[in-house]
Amino acid sequence: MSLINMIFIVDDDPIHQQIARIMIERQGISTNIHVFSDAQDVLDHIRHHAEKVDSLPDLILLDLNMPVMDGWEFLDEYTAFYQDLPKRIRIFVLTSSIDEKDKERVRNYGFVSGYLTKPLSKDIIAHLS
Repeated sequence: MSLINMIFIVDDDPIHQQIARIMIERQGISTNIHVFSDAQDVLDHIRHHAEKVDSLPDLILLDLNMPVMDGWEFLDEYTAFYQDLPKRIRIFVLTSSIDEKDKERVRNYGFVSGYLTKPLSKDIIAHLS
């Protein structure tokens, strides 16, 4: 399993944030994990650090259902500028939704690497690296 330099967990639920962090650390795929409760904060970070490759995450685990800015709004805004970034950020939707409509909708975002269901498990983590 290869090491991922920086991972952003975007989820408004502190329990899911903690589960994801613990599972990632236990599997040894990253020690540089940043947790965000609001997707807008992640967009702001990426835009602010767009010229600093080392400040950009390699991987984002994105929840869909969040207050303020949800995962869908994040994906819509990210669509507008991701191609201008100096590196490709892999995004996995990590959600409790098992709705086929959500899975189909995520497929419309070509830059999304996958659709994963909570909770994060050892088997799911194997798909990340």
